[in-house]
Amino acid sequence: MKAAPYWGMLQGLSKPLKLELVVLLSESLEERETAPMPPALSEEEKDRLFEKLAGCWADDPEDAARMEAAIKECRQNDVLREVNMD
Repeated sequence: MKAAPYWGMLQGLSKPLKLELVVLLSESLEERETAPMPPALSEEEKDRLFEKLAGCWADDPEDAARMEAAIKECRQNDVLREVNMD
């Protein structure tokens, strides 16, 4: 059962809280209208998109080493900070 791992988190909840969760889950099932999946792309369409997007940053003056350093700096101590890429 795929839901079994969640039971460990939920079993200690009070009965009223569990009932509230049941209501929320039930309502989410009733309200959900699934959007149709887009059709799968053919290999030709995938190739065309790849060609269109490949190299889209080729004219960017910033080199890969500088971008990598900026990303690593952002990830220090698992705290995200805004980085000026200018």
